[in-house]
Amino acid sequence: MDNLYPEKLSELQRRKIQEEMDAIRLEEEAAKGQSKWLDKNLAALGSWMIKRGEKLRDRRQFNVTTNISRMKG
Repeated sequence: MDNLYPEKLSELQRRKIQEEMDAIRLEEEAAKGQSKWLDKNLAALGSWMIKRGEKLRDRRQFNVTTNISRMKG
């Protein structure tokens, strides 16, 4: 009977360590998932900003050209 007690303690300790390792692994995977999500969203935001900026630049260029034409004419 005395030998069973240390075995049970070591088994409980092993399970506790395994659970901690699993929790760490899950946290790392979650961090990677968030990083990928953030990367995708930042890339989409950057792409949207570039497109929006190009449209604004084209519109501004058109207005400047129109104003110059009016001044000459």
